[in-house]
Amino acid sequence: MTRTQLNLRVSEHLERAIDEKRIELRASLGTIPSRSDVLRLALAAYLGLSLDESEADRRATTGPAKRKAR
Repeated sequence: MTRTQLNLRVSEHLERAIDEKRIELRASLGTIPSRSDVLRLALAAYLGLSLDESEADRRATTGPAKRKAR
């Protein structure tokens, strides 16, 4: 399966709203999702799609999960 990268420019207002949603989702997800994750969730809801494992963000990060592994 190939994956396409989309670049999206947003206003500072929308960026703040996305970041606030990331913090809000931490309670239900256990970690703070990436901005890409939040946008995937929003697009899936808007388009009426179900996200599966193929839509997970697979980039390597130094996020909380990696920090816990150390």
